[in-house]
Amino acid sequence: MILDELTAFSNLYGSDEELVLAGGGNTSAKDGNVMYVKASGTQLATITPDGFVAMDRAKLAEILTKEYPNEDDAREALVLADLNNARMPDQGKKRPSVETVLHSLFEQKFVLHLHPALVNGLTCSQQGKEAAKKLIANPFIWIDACKPGYILSKICFDEMNRFKAETGKACDMLLLENHGIFVASDTVEGLGKKLNGVLASLNAAIERQPDFDTGLFDGEKAEKCFQVIREIYGEDCVISFEPSVEALRFAETPESAQPVMSPFTPDHIVYCKQHQAYGYCNGCIAGAVERCFEKNGYMPKIILVSGCGFFAVDASAKGSQTAAMLFNDAIKIAVYAESFGGAKPMSDELSDFITNWEVESYRQKQNKGES
Repeated sequence: MILDELTAFSNLYGSDEELVLAGGGNTSAKDGNVMYVKASGTQLATITPDGFVAMDRAKLAEILTKEYPNEDDAREALVLADLNNARMPDQGKKRPSVETVLHSLFEQKFVLHLHPALVNGLTCSQQGKEAAKKLIANPFIWIDACKPGYILSKICFDEMNRFKAETGKACDMLLLENHGIFVASDTVEGLGKKLNGVLASLNAAIERQPDFDTGLFDGEKAEKCFQVIREIYGEDCVISFEPSVEALRFAETPESAQPVMSPFTPDHIVYCKQHQAYGYCNGCIAGAVERCFEKNGYMPKIILVSGCGFFAVDASAKGSQTAAMLFNDAIKIAVYAESFGGAKPMSDELSDFITNWEVESYRQKQNKGES
């Protein structure tokens, strides 16, 4: 059964923390005019056959030929309605992945979309596009950073058609700047071969690996930071403390922290928020948090402190731990990007769009366990 194959390889890749974190990534499989795609709010590591949404591919194709408003909110609302209307009967309230239309563009049977730090060290770097051409043997299309959802799908639609016209072959790999990778194949084994080929090439090109061993941090200062953070966020807040060698290196000065102060991918916005706070000392935290709140309208989840590393703050243990995990992912990306000309975070325009996008708001609610 195709759903059994889809579930098995989704669980396989979803269980590897080098490839998937939290609710990131999605998968699909095609059976004639029907495509099964990961439902939004599910996790690849634990997904079951019921976690996929059956979609009508003919209706999905119509989305790419339809005219939508240029205004972001109006366009995305209409696209979401059409996406939900493309569900096959008896799918209940399951919401298809935002990348469903893009999945349907691939001619191959199986599609795997992931956001590995190793790959994003390339796609979130200054020289990533040029380096990819030299390092990756499998033919691919590089997609410059753009708004996700409909805009991304439309750009990929045009580029994949151009690729086929020029090469005579259907595209089976996309590298998305500030996002991740898509691979497609008619066999599950083919997915693994293509993905592993990319990962092997990148591993060979990386000049250094991030060091997440516990570093030499100022324990007294860290304890005072805990006290100050609880005074600001409330005694019931949950704080995850990360004093790794790498975190200490980035937190040393405002300049050294710069590469990780803005998000690299949508996942970092969903789980860590768009902006972080930085303080030289525990006495600077209140001012840094206040400035973040005044400028952005929310309290930061990540606070970097010189001599300590960083603190991830949330109302729940799950939220705090997930924020810490995703910020460590951002640190990994920044380190890997050093091998490709340095880090290249998302633009403010793109970050603002994702921050206010209903789709990502939905993902945030799902992460919190809200209905």
